[in-house]
Amino acid sequence: LAMRAGALCEEPIRGVLVILEGVEIAMKKKKHVRTSSSSSPKDDNVVSSLFQSAKPLSGGMIVAALRSGIRCALLTRPARLVEGHLRLTLHSSFTGLGPLYAVLTKRRGKVISDDMVDGTDLIRITASIPQAESFHLSPELLEESSGEVTAPELVFSHWGILEEDPFWIPTSLEEREDYGEIIMNGDSSTGLDNNALKYIRMVRGRKGLLVDSSKIVVAAEKQRTLARKK
Repeated sequence: LAMRAGALCEEPIRGVLVILEGVEIAMKKKKHVRTSSSSSPKDDNVVSSLFQSAKPLSGGMIVAALRSGIRCALLTRPARLVEGHLRLTLHSSFTGLGPLYAVLTKRRGKVISDDMVDGTDLIRITASIPQAESFHLSPELLEESSGEVTAPELVFSHWGILEEDPFWIPTSLEEREDYGEIIMNGDSSTGLDNNALKYIRMVRGRKGLLVDSSKIVVAAEKQRTLARKK
């Protein structure tokens, strides 16, 4: 269960091996009197000390505790997101190359190859783009290039690790000037230019999970309620 739903986005975890080295269970002594039918007075009352768990245990409690322990252990190490990449193929003229490369760069796309189509002035471009950045790609390409780029054909390519720390916190003076102060944002990370944290918030918000608010009221005493005038 812990590998099926991770702590960041409640998504499956890849490339992790869990080794359970030991289990600690709180125990307590329990004294009970066992009556015997023997005629000997020594066997009338036999007091034995037994150990039992401090609380009654069930299978559900053990599974839940093990799942929480594994998730907490995962958060003690640097966490990274694994995102799917799509392979896109499209044709463009020389005029549409500028807007095409600008859109791909903005969406973290990488051009794999570009070849001329025989007998035409078109260029066949093969690129890879993260799946999370592929939404509304075709309308933006057509709009930015004024129709000089054809609609891309998207096919799943591979999985890749997003090498960004979602819990990165600016510490130096230059980083605080560039990314802002944490106190003004109210987050564990400022989230500026942090795609990993942005994806985590998007996925958790879509699933209805708890999301750290990216908005904080700086001066609560200055709030006012707008009256609805009839």
